[in-house]
Amino acid sequence: MSDYSFLINRYPEFVTKDQFYRICHISKKTALYYLENGVIPCIDSGKKTRRYKIAIKDIIFFLQDRDENPEKYYLPNHFNNPFLPSEIRQYKAKPRPDSYKYVYKLKGIKEVKDYQKYLEQQFADYPDMMTSLQIQQVTGHSKSTLVSWCKSEKVRYIRHHNAYLLQKKSVIAYLFNRELQQ
Repeated sequence: MSDYSFLINRYPEFVTKDQFYRICHISKKTALYYLENGVIPCIDSGKKTRRYKIAIKDIIFFLQDRDENPEKYYLPNHFNNPFLPSEIRQYKAKPRPDSYKYVYKLKGIKEVKDYQKYLEQQFADYPDMMTSLQIQQVTGHSKSTLVSWCKSEKVRYIRHHNAYLLQKKSVIAYLFNRELQQ
């Protein structure tokens, strides 16, 4: 068990939340949770800044008790608490379906016998004029790549306000011809 008595000489009798989270090596959000839920006694002034005053003796008691009983200070699972074992943590990054990075990528011409029909099947559920986001979802290409296709006139497009609407047939033809050339 650590001895935290040196904190009495180093800090004044009452400290702010900012000093509290630095002393305890916890995040601002965790410190706020402890203060708002009465885990650590404090004086709440209700102001926007320097709202909480915490006695240094309470911090020392908290640190010693946390060393002895860490499970007592676990945050609820919705906090990504670093003190929790990784099996208990609730938050896990999930792939976003609307992001083109997690969408099925098109196969190459060597992997599919009739690549032209394969491309038409991939684009079948989309309208004749597709937004750049829709094409990103199907092909996995970035927006800058699609804009470069438009500027170099590799595909047919319409510029609507500040967005590009690409013709589905010309995109399919371009992808097919690009694979044939490779």
